[in-house]
Amino acid sequence: MYIFNIFKKHETRGEYMFKNILITISAIAFVFNSIAFADIKFWTTETQPARMAKQEEMAKAFEAKTGIGVEVIPIGEKDLGTRATAAAAAGDLPDVIYHTLQYVLPWAEAGILDVDANNDVVKSLGKNTFAPGALKMAKKGGKIAAVPVDGWTQMVVYRKDLFKAAGLEPPTTYANIEKAIDALSSSEMFGFVAATKTDENFMSQVLEHVLLANGVNIVKKGGTKKTRKSFKKFFTVL
Repeated sequence: MYIFNIFKKHETRGEYMFKNILITISAIAFVFNSIAFADIKFWTTETQPARMAKQEEMAKAFEAKTGIGVEVIPIGEKDLGTRATAAAAAGDLPDVIYHTLQYVLPWAEAGILDVDANNDVVKSLGKNTFAPGALKMAKKGGKIAAVPVDGWTQMVVYRKDLFKAAGLEPPTTYANIEKAIDALSSSEMFGFVAATKTDENFMSQVLEHVLLANGVNIVKKGGTKKTRKSFKKFFTVL
């Protein structure tokens, strides 16, 4: 799953133009006012102290180079949707938001994203500089609704000593994971831990990787694709 950086949709967008698009180390893009430079509000879900310190450092370096101040505002990932909706209703959206994929289309349709601005940024940087899959996922109609900046993979971390003691194979398949859950679960220990809280983004992010790993595409043309038994069994076990 890719993470995207977006621009706020300005009511007076005609007064703005892109010039000297600057990408920082974290690929944060900013809109420059054609009349006068203004400070930028940047929402980030990277709220851990070490990551906040790095972003503040980057913001200061950007200001030293451009004269444009950046206010880095931490927003908890689970609160991002409600905060953005409230800010849009109040006319108080930030200039830039660092957010996850699932918000791209809903926010574009709600007018929270400035689709034209984001599309212009991607064109300025060159579509060939982005992974084709990332652009496809950020596409709304014929335009790129948000600017892809990074992505990640999910990992399965396990205790080799416990697996060895129980005579278990490494968790390289879902079948092996299911066996480990059965063998290691007890009143004192969970055999496996995964995101299962349906009202938090992390659940959908983990679910996406589980689906892809099992060759599942929930929605396809003509209806819903049947899921594999291994996928159903995995979540039943959890």
